[in-house]
Amino acid sequence: MEEGRLGKLHMINMRMWINNPVETSPWFHLRALHPHSFDVIRYFCGDVKRVAAFMMKGEGRSIWSNAQVLLEFRNGAIGNLVGSYDAGGSYGLEQCDVVGSKGRFVLTDACEHLTFYPRRSIETETYSYLGGMRSFSETFKSRIGSWIEQIAAGEPYDRIDGSGEDALKAQYIIEAAIRSWETGTIVELDF
Repeated sequence: MEEGRLGKLHMINMRMWINNPVETSPWFHLRALHPHSFDVIRYFCGDVKRVAAFMMKGEGRSIWSNAQVLLEFRNGAIGNLVGSYDAGGSYGLEQCDVVGSKGRFVLTDACEHLTFYPRRSIETETYSYLGGMRSFSETFKSRIGSWIEQIAAGEPYDRIDGSGEDALKAQYIIEAAIRSWETGTIVELDF
């Protein structure tokens, strides 16, 4: 993206699902699983302008365990999140598909595989185990380690790679999705 190989950003499609039988509140699936999803989405596409959501309860569920969240970004890009607590291990954990005017990339299972597809060529580039990480669980140590290193080095708060503001913006998207579903409306975000 920084090299301009994607061109103008058009859309993002994110999928994250696991098999989680826990039911603590009607919105547990959204609030527990998708702060990560929306953080990744915002990392690639920036701030969200509008949100619309659709949800359903899986078989035998009392919570909203499946969600489709539509997004419009401040930069004009569009996207969606498909999320579920009713998925099987063979489905994979996560896929993020980012499309621009010059190309597309697909990031699979957080860090395991990345494929770049140029728009006007059949040649693709595929990378596996980016940063030496082989699974999603390895991202936690890497991320927390980076944060601790920055704090220990005395990095100013506004230069820390990750912030309470980023976390809050992801949470605003989740709450907007809930409000959209409850009211049947598109919800505008004002941050």
